[in-house]
Amino acid sequence: MAITEHRVLPLRLEGAPLPVPLEGAFVYRTDRPYEVAVEFRGGGTRIARWVFSRELLIDGQTCPTGEGDIQVWPRWTGTEPRVLLALSNGERGCVVSARAKDLRELCRRMTELVPRGQEDRHYDLDAELSALLTF
Repeated sequence: MAITEHRVLPLRLEGAPLPVPLEGAFVYRTDRPYEVAVEFRGGGTRIARWVFSRELLIDGQTCPTGEGDIQVWPRWTGTEPRVLLALSNGERGCVVSARAKDLRELCRRMTELVPRGQEDRHYDLDAELSALLTF
């Protein structure tokens, strides 16, 4: 049976002239162990939804990672350590940040549910391929 971890974290839009309150609804499912989804919300409105590798969040806490559409890196300067996420669809992009402690707790929970290197034990690739090939 799949387990779903759902966390809503406060985020900050980086580079905005005035503070822009955002939140990110992060969802991790053990039956989709390689990915994490995040829905960005602001002013009560759904802004965007992204799905990407959980490894980006895990590794991006300690070093820059990612290429192309999504990049993640830590920032230890200032009063509060943060993790930054740069998102681009090829035409537009933005950088948001989360408190490092919030992401650290989310990543701890993800790796508690599915330890690194054991993702294949939770994902039935044969069933996924079979479903794709039945069309």
